[in-house]
Amino acid sequence: MANKHTIQDLQYLQALPLNLKVRMTQQRIREWIDCFGIDGVYVSFSGGKDSTVLLDIVRGMYPNVKAMFVDVPTQYPELREFVKTYENVDIVRPKINFVDVCEKYGFPLISKEVSECVYGARKYLASILKERDREPSEKGEYP
Repeated sequence: MANKHTIQDLQYLQALPLNLKVRMTQQRIREWIDCFGIDGVYVSFSGGKDSTVLLDIVRGMYPNVKAMFVDVPTQYPELREFVKTYENVDIVRPKINFVDVCEKYGFPLISKEVSECVYGARKYLASILKERDREPSEKGEYP
């Protein structure tokens, strides 16, 4: 399979039973460890449900793999405290402060909203183009 998945590929993978998803994840983890070694692999650990599950799977296989938590000012204090309950987690802080990030790139919430709008607009445009291609031409022929 190529590096890029189609929507159909993703729907198929989402529909798989949990035990198969875990086994596929474990295989991918083994491949990364084989390629980069234990010291060359880190788990990006946000403290959210997805990264907590991934860290649990990785540490079940390779207990010494490090995790990285990026401590930004917008984190909930409870999330920081939760992350601190895990061993072997490097906590890093951004080099640019939050105000500078907002001035340079915009406030993250707005950026997510804009991203969703762009996604919706592209999807809508694709549906219009798809419908247009189905309509007969002036001579009554389909393209």
